[in-house]
Amino acid sequence: MASGREKFLPRLLEGQQPEPDWWLPGGPISQPIGRANDRHQETRRNEARECLTQVDSFKTLLKLALERLPPEILMKILSHLDAASLLSLCQVNKLFCRLANDDATWYKIYMAHFAWELWRPKATEDGADRATEPQERPPGGWKERYLWKMGGQELSKWQRETRNFDPLTGLPQHLGRILRNINVVWEVTLRDGLGREATPPLSAVSIFKTSVTFSWGGSLLVRHPHVCAIRLSAVRKDAHGEPKTAWRSLICRTDAEADGRPRGHFLGKDRLVQIMFFPPGFIVGFWRGQKSVAFVTVSLHLDKLLERTLLGSPVCCYWQPEERRCADLGTRTYTLHFGLHDTTSDIMSAYFNPLYCRPVGGRCLAELRPIDRGDVSQHRLLSGNIRLLWKSDSLEGSLENCCVMTLTVLEVYTPLWCVSVPVCVRTAGKPQKSFSDNYSDGEHFLLVHKDARGLVKMTLVWLKEQRQVFVVDLAVSVFKNEGARY
Repeated sequence: MASGREKFLPRLLEGQQPEPDWWLPGGPISQPIGRANDRHQETRRNEARECLTQVDSFKTLLKLALERLPPEILMKILSHLDAASLLSLCQVNKLFCRLANDDATWYKIYMAHFAWELWRPKATEDGADRATEPQERPPGGWKERYLWKMGGQELSKWQRETRNFDPLTGLPQHLGRILRNINVVWEVTLRDGLGREATPPLSAVSIFKTSVTFSWGGSLLVRHPHVCAIRLSAVRKDAHGEPKTAWRSLICRTDAEADGRPRGHFLGKDRLVQIMFFPPGFIVGFWRGQKSVAFVTVSLHLDKLLERTLLGSPVCCYWQPEERRCADLGTRTYTLHFGLHDTTSDIMSAYFNPLYCRPVGGRCLAELRPIDRGDVSQHRLLSGNIRLLWKSDSLEGSLENCCVMTLTVLEVYTPLWCVSVPVCVRTAGKPQKSFSDNYSDGEHFLLVHKDARGLVKMTLVWLKEQRQVFVVDLAVSVFKNEGARY
């Protein structure tokens, strides 16, 4: 009789899915009772790990064998791949990146999709027609032309709509309506340790002034908390409104650590779920006691979101280099939009214009204080409670003292720092006496966010008798970007 490893390995090599209790690192949800059953489960897990080790070794040997092939044979193999596969090969190593960027291969792919645009009856002096060759374009030209054509055709339809900009946010005025009518499907994919993926249907979309929130929830999500990768893609639709699996744009994805899992930050928990944040923008809720994913929420800033949706590729996000600007030793004028919201409604939306600031030495580019604790007239009242609403099938709830912060800092209508991330409110220490006189009976809280582009500190006061929350202090520090010249 064949052992469990011998039965499991052929199914794995042939691409078949193993049984549910094989791929769960902890076994089924209901664990057996008894030491004998525990030893049996541990033996099966060890056999599964050995099988995975053998498969990884086989993949390594296959990769080495492919790299030792002559370039001519590799180019012959790569000529049968599609655009998405070639873009994936660019991420393997330098050899495959050089071969996958071959102009002749991309010329064939371009001609297969857009040959009707290049052909035209044209008479020459010698009576012969000259065919377009890939050498007529600079190196890498056919790949860039193909990528632009895939997204540029759809982007050109909305160029007229995006010409008018909001002077306070620096974003197109009708960008929310464009995102509702754009010909794409927003798709999130979760992958576990053995490569099993889940793609649930989109359940809700909320568009705010400077950000958009997507939510997925239901029983089709990964059934174990050890999520190894999450990615968000914009899948192009065909003429009939159905998703086209042949092309998609990668919006964002998690970065794996040394152990192969993404690094998550604990946000909080309620009676049903515990919520984690996986950078750059994934909020994942796990059912408490069942070890399964309840919902996934993504909050994205609207800056360059249309270009990222249409001009991206399946493996590479759209990227625009930082603009180089001349140094200015005088006073600079900034515009700031700050917002707090949950997954459905606004909690705070405020504009601050103009904000004057002289250049700051060291790492900071600018230090802005749109709300000063000493000026009571600048204090803002929140329109709702700070909480993060969630929903999965027929169950719903909220995580208190947590919401999504959206920040937009502009300098002469040029975005300097745009971010949309979940933040938590913590109890603050005892404030200064001069400051506490105005809110002597209030409870103070602190909201802090810091990343590579800047630092945000906000102080809030909860008045128990009025049952209201006031923002009494807001300080924003924008860091210098090493890639830009000031």
